[in-house]
Amino acid sequence: MSYEITGNISQPAQLLSDNLLSLMKVSSAETIDTNCYANEDYSDLERCYSSVESFIEKISQGTLRSLIINGPPGVGKTFSVESFLKKHASKKYKLVAGHMSTLSLYGNLYHYRDAGKVLVLDDIDSVLSKIEGVNILKAAMDTKPSRRINWESPSSLLNKLNLPTGFDFQGSVILISNISFGSSGGKIGAHLEALKDRSFTLTIANNSRESLFKQLCFMVMKKNLLKSFSLSAMQIQDILKYVEINMESLPKISLRLAIKLAQLVQESPDNWHQMANTGLLNQSN
Repeated sequence: MSYEITGNISQPAQLLSDNLLSLMKVSSAETIDTNCYANEDYSDLERCYSSVESFIEKISQGTLRSLIINGPPGVGKTFSVESFLKKHASKKYKLVAGHMSTLSLYGNLYHYRDAGKVLVLDDIDSVLSKIEGVNILKAAMDTKPSRRINWESPSSLLNKLNLPTGFDFQGSVILISNISFGSSGGKIGAHLEALKDRSFTLTIANNSRESLFKQLCFMVMKKNLLKSFSLSAMQIQDILKYVEINMESLPKISLRLAIKLAQLVQESPDNWHQMANTGLLNQSN
């Protein structure tokens, strides 16, 4: 079998060379595209989360008493706080999310009253909406050398739960909230401002879509938010690109959005765009 020789390279060899060159160009483009989110400047967020970790480390040591983590929903407040507590506080903390009665707050503070123990309250609006709950938190988060928490209202449940009518609190409290402290109207706003006055307050992100998207990219690329889905680098890049392209059409940009998209990619890698279009974008119409 003979081949025409041109420039000392046979036609099959030239074809192979051209194909390899083409593949190298595609590979290079994909690498750049895949790394565009990883190469973003996240130094501001790195500093923010470094501060969060520093505060939580001191709280876990019992040298700081309270911390308020504030920010929009779905930016990774709870995710970050728990990861740092697992690192620094091990089994010395408890996280309570959702509904909580005032008596339950009192009981949990009692069980985590010792120095170095941490009670984390995540979006407990049921407590924050009641003056009794806010007053208990004010006592627990106070700056006084000695913090005394009392339950003076008669309650048979105290005996049943083996709770005293008062105790000295030496533990720490972390309050995670979506509420904009100091800007809420009415009495609850004043109560929340009183909590802020007693505590350190760190704000994570703001409500702008650009800030939320950068926060999402940071948690995905730098904090391995989607690690459990075992996705490829290109699949992760596609998820972030999808969010960026549809930023104005999505009802909300949050970590939950990235997780929902990762679920679609994992379950339907060839059809996830269409499923996302119908299952997410249309919700804002």
